[in-house]
Amino acid sequence: MSAVPVRPVGRYLFLLLLALVLLAPLPFGANRPWAWSLLAVLVGLLLVVWGGAVGRGHVRPALAPRHYLLAAVPMAMCLVWAVVQGFLPVPDALAHPLWGEASRALGQPLVGLVTLDPSLTGDGLLRWLSWVGVFWLAAQLGRDRDHAHLGVVAVAWGGVAYAGYGIILHVLGSERILWFQKWAYRDDLTSTFVNRNSYGAYAGLGLLCAVGLVVHALRRRHRALLLRDWTENVLARAIAHATGAVIIGSALLLSHSRGAFLSAIVGLVTLLAAAVASRMIRPRAGATMAFLALAAIFGMLALGDDGTVQRLAEGADLSSSEESRPHLYRGALHGIMDAPWLGTGLGAFLPTFRMYRDVQLWAPQIWDYAHNVHLETALELGVPAALLFLGAILVVVGTCLRGLGVRRRDHVYPAVAIASCVLIGVHGTLDFSPQIPAVAVTVALLAGIGYAQAWPSSDLET
Repeated sequence: MSAVPVRPVGRYLFLLLLALVLLAPLPFGANRPWAWSLLAVLVGLLLVVWGGAVGRGHVRPALAPRHYLLAAVPMAMCLVWAVVQGFLPVPDALAHPLWGEASRALGQPLVGLVTLDPSLTGDGLLRWLSWVGVFWLAAQLGRDRDHAHLGVVAVAWGGVAYAGYGIILHVLGSERILWFQKWAYRDDLTSTFVNRNSYGAYAGLGLLCAVGLVVHALRRRHRALLLRDWTENVLARAIAHATGAVIIGSALLLSHSRGAFLSAIVGLVTLLAAAVASRMIRPRAGATMAFLALAAIFGMLALGDDGTVQRLAEGADLSSSEESRPHLYRGALHGIMDAPWLGTGLGAFLPTFRMYRDVQLWAPQIWDYAHNVHLETALELGVPAALLFLGAILVVVGTCLRGLGVRRRDHVYPAVAIASCVLIGVHGTLDFSPQIPAVAVTVALLAGIGYAQAWPSSDLET
């Protein structure tokens, strides 16, 4: 049977999706209301166009319902619960106590809600729908091999472009983000992001894609491979991606983000382990690549800026805004214990945390994130819904792990997806980078592509 040609509409939709994800970091990581709102609208339009194209027969869905229900059901339950929290009146016994206190203070009845701030919950719901929309489109359109390869290449070289921009500004001593004067992290490379940790997480995703492409280029095609053929393969396929990885790695180190640096190492180890487990490369080759990666990292540290090393060696300074995390975590845990089942409203961390703020926290700082997405999700959604959300992600990762064993080719895409989720999951225990829109849509894209490519062709044909 001849291969089914790529339908033009599907190709155009995937290119638009890539453009949307690649441009997301440009305006401060899309972490501004106008930026993430525009992003959400554009993702919604892409979903509408995709649905219309499917209805007219111009695009064929790559995944049938049975392929995504196990992940979609718990995620849908989380989103429905967020709607209940933010917009449906509940009995006084279930509403947040502050609604009753506000009603008594104003002397008039108020509609009780689970959330403390319906507008913030609406914003949070819109953002979550955007991430889910990107994952859905990537999973449906990323099943095509050319699309999957283009997606990983685009994220890798998009990462190179943002890293190169940041390095140029850093070398020139320009303290600017685009045409705006920097107001934070003046000595750190942040590219088009404001926060060094957020950029570090984004750079880590680009690094994983670049290294994944190197691994893909060096994958075993035959049991015996002549040295001349191997050398030609490296020169033709791997050198460009390896150079891109060095550029991104240099920018990551110059960001001076300890969490992003350590998370990237964990992600790289996961990627190489997945490559060995799927037999893309031999264990010896994986160990060699790990050694070369570490040598490159320490070489760049020795020859370049040593700010990251100094920060890794620093002890905690609880007088700074960044090192006050233990107090943040303690306050978040107290909030979780007060509302373990219902939560306090998706996106409503800021008003919730004001009631639990520790007096030892750095006074001028406004704490709108918990700097731990797992605790913040449990505080906002409640423990049951947070576990459902985690379960949906674990289904995606588990499907990608299964794909490493059952797929005969294209293992790099589920491997990159697994490593990306691990990187963001680890970094999410220390910072709020997964909540930055540009980071969120990038990992959603990679996870969607990996999920689509994890299914054997035989599973999709039956």
